[in-house]
Amino acid sequence: MGPMTAPFTISGTVIKGNQLGRKLGYPTANLDLPDAGQFHHLTGVYAATVELESAIFPGMANIGFRPTLEKPSFTVEVNIFDFNEDIYGQNISIRFLERIRDELRFNSLDELVRQMEKDEVECRGFFHFP
Repeated sequence: MGPMTAPFTISGTVIKGNQLGRKLGYPTANLDLPDAGQFHHLTGVYAATVELESAIFPGMANIGFRPTLEKPSFTVEVNIFDFNEDIYGQNISIRFLERIRDELRFNSLDELVRQMEKDEVECRGFFHFP
């Protein structure tokens, strides 16, 4: 099988990350993926939907190594738009609909946040969702 292209779905249990997204204004649900290596070739930022308890929410997702952080680590994480519930321990499915950009390394967290703001605008536009 060749590399997967969007759309594709990754499911898993939501675990606590390092809470950095929350501090930056973009809280994310991080997936616990024991076999995460199979997703390394999919790195990037995507417009995505999240299925949680048979409801579907729009958002933006990142697959990658988070190279801007002091201690990069591979994660699959999603920011669900306009959502503020505690879903730790719950199973969710993230459907990656459209790849927005490559994962990039930024010189500062401020630069990263500015890019995330642009990513959010693009992803909301994908859903025609202000």
